[in-house]
Amino acid sequence: MKKIMFAGITTVALLAGCQSQQAANEEPVVINPTAQKVVYSGMLPCADCSGIRTTLTLYRDQFDAPTRFQLREEYLQGSKVGLTTVERGDWSQDTRVQDERQMELYTINPETPDATRQYLRDAVNAVEQLDKNGELIKSNLNYRLLRK
Repeated sequence: MKKIMFAGITTVALLAGCQSQQAANEEPVVINPTAQKVVYSGMLPCADCSGIRTTLTLYRDQFDAPTRFQLREEYLQGSKVGLTTVERGDWSQDTRVQDERQMELYTINPETPDATRQYLRDAVNAVEQLDKNGELIKSNLNYRLLRK
């Protein structure tokens, strides 16, 4: 039993020594201190329910590049949630000129045309959902999500 414990401890010590030596030879990774997740939320209109409580979370890597997203939609029946859907996938960021202003365009599921949705960041703390053609939705209803 003592031989097995000694062999186990020796193996762990050797592996730990190899890992610390390997880490010393690697180049340090520069981490962007502003890399984080950004959350937008709001109540979007619904044709056959009271509204859709929507939360869009956009994740970026340590280099501030887009990585993953999560879109949570709660379909309200009165004041109660009737159905909740959660969608996850990749997202991309582009630049778009709208009304002579340069704005960020966020596209979720950019590789899947049927599931693609676009949001235009038209303010520091808000994104506006676009229609299937990538245009602003012409309506008196609210299609804006505010940054939390």
